[in-house]
Amino acid sequence: MTPASMTPTLYALIVRLAAETGGELRATQGRLAHAAFLDLLRGVDPPLAAELHNSRGPKPFTVSPLSGLGHGRGGRLPVRPGDTPWLRVTLLDPVLFHSFIAYFLRPAHRPRLRLEPIGFQVTELISTPGGHPLAGYTSPVELYKQWEAADMSPDRRHISLEFRSPTGFSLKDEDEEGQKPPAARPRPARRMHVLPDAAFVFGGLAAAWDRLTGGETQAAVRAYAAECVVVARHDIETHMVDFGGGRKQVGFTGRVRYELLGEEDEPLARHLNRLADLAFYTGVGSKTTMGMGQVGRMTNDG
Repeated sequence: MTPASMTPTLYALIVRLAAETGGELRATQGRLAHAAFLDLLRGVDPPLAAELHNSRGPKPFTVSPLSGLGHGRGGRLPVRPGDTPWLRVTLLDPVLFHSFIAYFLRPAHRPRLRLEPIGFQVTELISTPGGHPLAGYTSPVELYKQWEAADMSPDRRHISLEFRSPTGFSLKDEDEEGQKPPAARPRPARRMHVLPDAAFVFGGLAAAWDRLTGGETQAAVRAYAAECVVVARHDIETHMVDFGGGRKQVGFTGRVRYELLGEEDEPLARHLNRLADLAFYTGVGSKTTMGMGQVGRMTNDG
């Protein structure tokens, strides 16, 4: 299904900060960044913030972990007054984008956010790749047209992704998109898959594409990725993410190069390349609104 609009609907923003005070944060503070994002949105659009907080299933935004302060020690991250970290926020809905931007455009307003117990001034909001390599904007129709017109040379059959924050895939339900197990079968306990299997990665991205466009590509992508896409090279490691309150989750980070086998499925090969570009905005896997699953395409290195 061809997307309908050229208007940008996918946004990646960098929020630069300056610490007002010193203190310590949990070394993995994705949950705090998630709460700070909703607090900021609550300041300009309380109903939308409440809707996002209460909704179940995939949500139209991601929030990165706090970057620029190192990795901390002993599970704690020291912050000094004047430190200048940054957050990355992606927004997958134009209404959400305009509400988010409205917070920064209020007259006589010094935007700030709090990652408890530390307050930060917002010093800059970057929305273009010229300002930061992890910022940008596009739309599904731009991605569609780009890859429909692309020359599918042999190098297009290799896709390299960098998983910048811990990534894992929930096995709680039949898949990540809310298809429930049959009623006669008890719901399994939450389990995670922490390897970059192509069917999980591209199947999850196809589900995101379908939600954005109304398409129906997920089943075909999962089957193709399972049968015809292999991990050709990888350099990954696992990390434990601590969300507080005893809630911990393992995920992998690193670089993975996928190879698309055979040449008879060119439309699906084009779509997987499209999905690799989409990943820059949607992330992949579990808890992308709390810092996990930040992923982006790399230039293939042969």
